[in-house]
Amino acid sequence: MLNCARLLLAAVLPISLFATVSGLPVRRTGAPADGGLDCSACHKGSPPVNQGPGRITIRANSYNPGVTQSMNVTLEDNAGLRFGFQLTARFRNAQNPQAETRQAGIFSSSVDSQVLCDPDGRPGPCNGAVEFASHTPESTKPGSPSPRTFVLNWTPPGRDAGDVVFYAAGVAANNDNTENGDRVYTTSVRIASAGCSVTGTPAIRVGGGIVDAAAFRDSVSSNALITIFGSGFTLPGAAGYKALRGDLVDGKLPADLACVAVEIAGKRVPVFYVQGNQINAQAPVFDNVTSAQVQIILNPGTPNEIRSDAATVRVQLYSAALFTLNGKTIAALNGSNNNRILADPSVVPGGVSAKPGDVVVLYGTGFGLTNPVYQPGEFASGPASLRDPITVTMGGVTLGPSDILYAGLSPDAPGFYQFNLRVPAAVQDGDVPVLIQIGSIQTQSGATIPIKR
Repeated sequence: MLNCARLLLAAVLPISLFATVSGLPVRRTGAPADGGLDCSACHKGSPPVNQGPGRITIRANSYNPGVTQSMNVTLEDNAGLRFGFQLTARFRNAQNPQAETRQAGIFSSSVDSQVLCDPDGRPGPCNGAVEFASHTPESTKPGSPSPRTFVLNWTPPGRDAGDVVFYAAGVAANNDNTENGDRVYTTSVRIASAGCSVTGTPAIRVGGGIVDAAAFRDSVSSNALITIFGSGFTLPGAAGYKALRGDLVDGKLPADLACVAVEIAGKRVPVFYVQGNQINAQAPVFDNVTSAQVQIILNPGTPNEIRSDAATVRVQLYSAALFTLNGKTIAALNGSNNNRILADPSVVPGGVSAKPGDVVVLYGTGFGLTNPVYQPGEFASGPASLRDPITVTMGGVTLGPSDILYAGLSPDAPGFYQFNLRVPAAVQDGDVPVLIQIGSIQTQSGATIPIKR
């Protein structure tokens, strides 16, 4: 959950055309939004682009939102002894040319391809930055005759985003270790959305099917992050899909994702992750109720809309819980140690402990309204402290007000709270339990952070 939430707000780095980390420059696909640069920028000895006897082609199908598809990039040139390519996917909107500056969907590595991120060519995942799929050192070795087809995986946007355009550039090299005689080709292809066509009947699990997303307890509260367990939420075999920047609607989490929507108490709620047996969403604001009806909706807003049977969830004023990495170790950072992950290295390689005096950052959900108030789906744009007071104990030691530096919403995701706490001197070494109480509700027992002097 921690990683999923952070992915939603990963910052896009400043543009730089020539810096590379991987050794391969990015923005070489011929995409107009990237200045039209292609592989000839490096292969200066090539004849003019697309003047050789060969070609490059892209094969991609119309997309179902959020459903990964296999696609091909093929280079043909009988004189080529070594082949390479670079591919990017962009939104296409005739009324908004700036759409093509934005990444459409995500690529994932395959036997034939790697993923490089704008602007410096660092390896993926790119966390919202523009992506470029490219050959790997192994897949571009000589010995593969023309035509050379590279197979790669692309997951389209999680919502119907209209047309997507792919741009690709490729090199058919003569393998003489110079820039001379290599041939460069470019192409583009535009695909449309095939819309939503999930079949079957979704079902919410009976007993523990609707829980808070941190401790999996069977009650929810206003604006809290929740998890719904069940079956039939996606096409059979479809991989899980988590919301990306391109899925946001007016800067907010969408009310449908990967052809799935959720209604709670008759309200469509923000959805940020979907897989066949699990949905992560954010609860609405409840109006003085003790229970609410929940339904899953496939293909929302289409003639083939399919609804699950309604299930009931218990509603409380708070459903306070802390996120954990393994059911025990709290998802946390050591703010006094370069925000490194606060965990035993056996749980997270490279994890660190905290010592008295360190400031640690813990994450949770279900702590109620804040000041200012944010509605479901909205990201906090600044400090948003809890409206109601909390009590924090760490290893049985109650923290004083001066040790609770911040308690409120995190900017990383809607409904995602963070607590900046100073470790008291009286806390002993070991895996120390942390409890946060708001009103009569306390976070789950047994959740710990590592302390070591």
